[in-house]
Amino acid sequence: MRRLKPHEREYLSDPDRYTFDSFRTRVLDPLPPAAALGIADEELLNYYENSLRRDGLFVLRLDQSGDHYERLERYVAETAQILFTGRHADANLADFTRFRHACYRALHPFTESQKIAILKKICLETGCAPATVDEAATLFAVGSGLFAMELFTRLRDAGTADAFAARLGESDLLADLAARPVLLYPLWPHQQQALEAWLRAGGRGILEMATATGKTLVGLAAALKLYGVHGRLEVLVLAHSRALLNQWRREAIEKLGVSGSTDTDYTVPLSYGDRFTIRFETLQKVYRAPHRYPADLLIVDEVHHSAGLAFRKALSIPVKWKMGLSATVEGAERRQPLDRALGPTAYTFTLKDAREGAVIPSFSLRLHTTYLDVRENDEFRELSEQIARDLSHINSRHCEIVRRLSNGRFDRFESLGDFVGLMRQLRYRTSEVPEAWYRLVGLVYQRRMIVHRSAPKTSRAIALARRLGATKKCIVFSMDIATCDAIYTALKGTVDAYRVHSGIPRNEVQRSLDRFRKAKAGVLIAPKMLDEGIDVPDAEIGINVASAKTRLQLVQRMGRILRKRPGKEPIFHHFVALPQAYVDAEDAFAYQSDLAWIRDTALLLEVPVLQAPDEEEEEGVAGLCLRSEATVRDYLKSRRSVATDDFGTVRVDAILDAIPERLRRDLAGSLASCTAPLTDEAWYALAKSACRTGEAACLPGMYWLLVLAARDPQALRDVLLTGLATAAPQNAVPAELPADRDDRTFPVEKHVRALERAATPAQERAARRRLTEIGSPAVPLLVPLITSPRDQAAARAIEVLGAIGDTRAVDPLLRSLADRRRPEIRARAALALGRIGDPRARLSLTRVLKDREPAVRKAARTALDAMKGS
Repeated sequence: MRRLKPHEREYLSDPDRYTFDSFRTRVLDPLPPAAALGIADEELLNYYENSLRRDGLFVLRLDQSGDHYERLERYVAETAQILFTGRHADANLADFTRFRHACYRALHPFTESQKIAILKKICLETGCAPATVDEAATLFAVGSGLFAMELFTRLRDAGTADAFAARLGESDLLADLAARPVLLYPLWPHQQQALEAWLRAGGRGILEMATATGKTLVGLAAALKLYGVHGRLEVLVLAHSRALLNQWRREAIEKLGVSGSTDTDYTVPLSYGDRFTIRFETLQKVYRAPHRYPADLLIVDEVHHSAGLAFRKALSIPVKWKMGLSATVEGAERRQPLDRALGPTAYTFTLKDAREGAVIPSFSLRLHTTYLDVRENDEFRELSEQIARDLSHINSRHCEIVRRLSNGRFDRFESLGDFVGLMRQLRYRTSEVPEAWYRLVGLVYQRRMIVHRSAPKTSRAIALARRLGATKKCIVFSMDIATCDAIYTALKGTVDAYRVHSGIPRNEVQRSLDRFRKAKAGVLIAPKMLDEGIDVPDAEIGINVASAKTRLQLVQRMGRILRKRPGKEPIFHHFVALPQAYVDAEDAFAYQSDLAWIRDTALLLEVPVLQAPDEEEEEGVAGLCLRSEATVRDYLKSRRSVATDDFGTVRVDAILDAIPERLRRDLAGSLASCTAPLTDEAWYALAKSACRTGEAACLPGMYWLLVLAARDPQALRDVLLTGLATAAPQNAVPAELPADRDDRTFPVEKHVRALERAATPAQERAARRRLTEIGSPAVPLLVPLITSPRDQAAARAIEVLGAIGDTRAVDPLLRSLADRRRPEIRARAALALGRIGDPRARLSLTRVLKDREPAVRKAARTALDAMKGS
């Protein structure tokens, strides 16, 4: 007779405790609605998970017989609608429940990045903008019930929910859709022209396109075009910088939706079966033996760097098609060898062309920094105080749990970004996550929704639109339909106001646009108007109160509206919100992320930024600005990276690596004579003046360096010179060594070589121990070693990667797990994946249980047991 498990004995002793009514009375009702919703949603996810698995991973709180989970489902739907939409709509609950089931069952086997790619591809197939998925993912964890509610609401408003749900139901086709490359962003006219010009030139030549005009997307679109015609393609992307190649890899994942982790570096290729592959290599590596890197399509970014005598050898690799990309190529000594190797310039699109074509807008930008104007301010303040208390409680009482669940990376949460990021990684380790953590997740989500939905920033924007709209044509970008209607209602009667959104019949939308086009003044309000293919009238004033992940796209779209006319200077007003109930651990990072984006974007577009003091500026804003900078600065000093919801992880080392050494030295030299604290304007003026022709004026993350240095010129100079050999000449030109290599990588390389060449067990143990101590920084150099033709070297690297436990190794190890020629490597990879414990490996390890080699099957069982136990 089988021995009962503890939870089974507990159920038999008190079955009434496992009813929905008991669960609601004991657990849900005593909590704030948002916290209760977080726990109820998690319980439903556990129920779905068990229904799709054989091993029943999760211990459930309700009796699976009867209607208990159906009632919990209804509770979640009703509570979510009331909290996040402000209304109760019975007619939509059944539709939402069906959509939620379809979403979860369809997306269950996939990683979060794959889920996002699948949803975006379905958006394209059903006539909805892929940005809809990004906007929902900004608010909630992908795959959660709250995410499903947000996505369903947006799709329903767009009229595509039914078609979307039907496509989700084709679960047998989704695995291929997840990996299939699809262009998720439409080409702008100039990008389409560049692609067509390159194709007319026979698939050869250089595209000279100004910064911020989308060179990378043209290269990816060319690859997809060739793949569509020929059915098979291997792409090689070359660049002089590792940081640039990492950026290419991330953009390929984001813009084509191919499978891959954005945390893995450029040394790991991207592929769709054996039909479509993108590899990334440095010029410094390839020029030594170009014949070893054959491909079908060669793309060389920042191609002017490859004109030197040594690096131009890399352009001779055997390929069918060649594309060079650069902002500009100057001088015959550079142009001639590039023309011979790649073909002459096929297309030119200058900064002047970009401004005349309104791709890069020509306007001034006014930055409004205000407190949030939230009607539910009492609730907002109460939630903020509760979040601060709960985070403090977790940090004081759960240090050991935090250390264990973060794999030793930290033992307390310095920010809510750390907390939310870790919670997203712990989906399959529910048994170890304290219930208090789920309550905090619910509070964070509700507080975030107040910011997004309760008309933040809009009262000031309405006042501005009312004042300017009386004499000028203004366009207001709102967050959603509800905000659009609220602004329209507030303005109607005091100024000529027009609104367009998907909830209005198309003929009425066109009438509103025609009336606004003919008017001499007035205000047009619209959410995501430019994503709907509407012919947008010109305006003189843009007012942005919307929040989205694709903010740079929003500014570029504004360029289609804000056209410079004789006697008129277009102005774009951007509102940055600061909550009244300020929580350092959350709001400092969100606020600084917003400022960093707008400042870096302005430098990129060469747009002047003016701080626009409001007529009744709130007291204390300046002080809170300094306070938020101090919070982020203290965090960066200890971690050297900061997690943000909108922009992923900002890493100081990556920012520095992306700045050419020559530019870092020139900037440091310019700072030597500065004594006063640097303003934003002074810092960006220095950066702009130090850039030479052809170099990007905007270096992403420059604002973060200013914050890190506390605006002190000498401290900023020290930051810029980090890792550079101070004795080297300021105008040194890279020769044999990689341009972005510095002394910090040498110890890691030394120990990796020692691991590879170890002749005795003692030498191997010493190298393995040292690399394990180094940890994550060693991962990028260990990953290439696992593909070594020497089984012994590959096996050693795999073991160390398993011991380090960094999830960036998961994708490379999964490829080793599929290496049919080397059973020992498959077994070692399985064990390493088990030690890392990333849920992405579960499906592959389950398949390996049928491997023909007993040792591999045993290793897979051991790995799955380890993952289940952890």
